[in-house]
Amino acid sequence: MSTADAGREIDAAEIVADAVLAIPEVADLHGGQFGEVGTYLPGRRVTGVVVDENSCAVHISVHYPADVRGVAERVRAVVARLVDVPVNVTVGDLSTAGYPPENSEDAVTELSTVTELSTVTEIAPNIREGN
Repeated sequence: MSTADAGREIDAAEIVADAVLAIPEVADLHGGQFGEVGTYLPGRRVTGVVVDENSCAVHISVHYPADVRGVAERVRAVVARLVDVPVNVTVGDLSTAGYPPENSEDAVTELSTVTELSTVTEIAPNIREGN
């Protein structure tokens, strides 16, 4: 435990969040459409992670052009080693930060690709093991 953490208990949601954010293809944790996904702790909030006795929900934003399904599976595998409950991963957004198109024709191609990739969250919002 670091000096900054002295005097406060580390919650499972914080451990999960740190592990997920360490995955290079994960741009950030995602709070859901209305910011409803998160864990409230004394004096702080962990956005995008909810861990309870029955399940663990992790909502993420993925860097474009990463494989959305592959990133979700990697997140699930990492988190499954940390918790003893089923892990549900939802990809809530794609991030194009740091990936600017070189010309306007690329911009049109990029936009259509992002639109196609974002439909994965409509088809399989909670990718589970075995599916």
